[in-house]
Amino acid sequence: MTAGPTDDDGGMETPDRQDDAWQSGPLNESERAKIIARQTWRFMLTILGEGLKTTPLDPIDHMLALAIGTANLSHIDSSPEATRRNAGHIEPDEMRRGISRGAIARTLSMPAETVRRRLNALIENKILIEREDGIILAADNPLGIGSRQDLWQVHARQFERLLRELRLRGISFD
Repeated sequence: MTAGPTDDDGGMETPDRQDDAWQSGPLNESERAKIIARQTWRFMLTILGEGLKTTPLDPIDHMLALAIGTANLSHIDSSPEATRRNAGHIEPDEMRRGISRGAIARTLSMPAETVRRRLNALIENKILIEREDGIILAADNPLGIGSRQDLWQVHARQFERLLRELRLRGISFD
């Protein structure tokens, strides 16, 4: 049995002493996808972890609230102009568009009954508001979900880190 690759001195080869040939060629589609996937998962888990540090919600309820808030503001986020225009403030409830319980369940691939039960608890705790047009994440919810500028800063730094890490691994954004 062999112990693995050795370097010129007879010791175990370490990543910093390996051949630099991996840097010379372009990535194929599969390699690129793998690198992006792993770095993106790391980014998403870091963001979720930061949010969970400051909330009493369990991860599923936190994810539901964030998914609803994202859906409520998608009409703004889909427009570069509207995004810039609204970047300096928290969008009030009147600007938010409701989403149905069914759409939430389908989007997150969750059982409708589980979504219904969890949303009812979030509505009772004033995190969400149920309106005629659907459910919204309350702009002034008591946990500050979606409206904490300190977390926006953390998210921005983590996103910039994601871009740096991808570039270091040979991912370009042409």
